[in-house]
Amino acid sequence: MELNEKQMMVTDEAGNDHLVNILFTYTNEERATSYVIFYEEGNPEEKIRVIVELEEEPATLQLEDGEQPNDEL
Repeated sequence: MELNEKQMMVTDEAGNDHLVNILFTYTNEERATSYVIFYEEGNPEEKIRVIVELEEEPATLQLEDGEQPNDEL
C-alpha cells in the first residue's frame, strides 16, 4: 500500500496494522521530543492518539475527548 505524506501505518499490541491520518507533528527542541498527532483512517471522530518520541524511544498515548496530556512526557 502506498502512503501519502499525511498517512502512516501503526501496529497495535496484537500486531495488527492500522492506516492512520496525521493531523500534525510537533518537535520541542528544548526537550528533544517529537510528537505525531493522528487518528485512524475512516474514523476522524474517534479518539485522537499521540506518538511521543523521547531519546529515540517511541511511546503511544491515547487521549479521551477533552483530555490533555500531562507535562511529564
